[in-house]
Amino acid sequence: MTPAIEFVGVSKTYQRRFGQPPVAALSDISFEVARGEVCGFLGPNGAGKTTSMNILMGFVHVDGGESRVLGCVPGDLRAKAQIGFLPENFAFYRHLDATDLLRFHLRLSDRRVEDADALIAELLAKVKLDGYKGLKIGKYSRGMVQRVGIAQALLGKPDLLVLDEPTSGLDPAGRKEVRELLLALKAEGKTVFLSSHILSEIENVCDRVIVINHGRVIRAGLLPEMLGEPDRVEILIDRLPEALAQAVRQLGASVDHQLENIRIVVNSAHKRRVAEMLWSGGSDVLSLTPMRSSLEEIFLKLVGGPEAE
Repeated sequence: MTPAIEFVGVSKTYQRRFGQPPVAALSDISFEVARGEVCGFLGPNGAGKTTSMNILMGFVHVDGGESRVLGCVPGDLRAKAQIGFLPENFAFYRHLDATDLLRFHLRLSDRRVEDADALIAELLAKVKLDGYKGLKIGKYSRGMVQRVGIAQALLGKPDLLVLDEPTSGLDPAGRKEVRELLLALKAEGKTVFLSSHILSEIENVCDRVIVINHGRVIRAGLLPEMLGEPDRVEILIDRLPEALAQAVRQLGASVDHQLENIRIVVNSAHKRRVAEMLWSGGSDVLSLTPMRSSLEEIFLKLVGGPEAE
């Protein structure tokens, strides 16, 4: 089966006026997103995320390389009919309420439905806006506007959702609801390609992660494999004489005295040596477990900046 999204050697440079040098937004980037995956697209501000999304939506043409969306060239009407899109910065008609707005967007999508009112009511209930019938969008909070934006992205029952910062402006409860909605869409077999700076949300919903910086892909892969890299281990023991504690600290281990046991964290390169030292020193090793890195830790190591939340 063809990938939902495919970039092969894609490059994009923006020309600037008044003799200023051009800006290379993307430089020979390649990645794939399989159908049915939820893929997080990560990078610091200015990394090239929005340019990539604009390319796959057909808003921007590449200078080099090839891109495909649902097996079509970006911008092909056959693909666009199957895509739901939520840009980061969007504006809706402030004088409309949510029902009128979705009815308008449904007409724009040219989708034929037997009962438009029932579909709109279903979507508003999904995004928790069914209790605000008649309220004009101009009176919405930022989070409410974000919710109605997600509802319009779902109008066409798309196979692919492209979401740029879908939880922007939402409180923790709202982010949880969006997370549950994304997981429900995944269960339906939808493909979701989303960008977010809230890395805990990405970690909770995504199958795959792509990290770009300075217009280049610097890491891509399945999230469980990325998080499961065993660079540290946790060792739990029952007791630890002070001389032995000093010896394991010299190997770079940290020691934490807890209520019922003692926790040692050490680089995996030294795990065997530390475990043998503990056994021979009279400590009872209760468990030895590879530690799972967080997406935030991995992201900061890759980009070297305080972008994560």
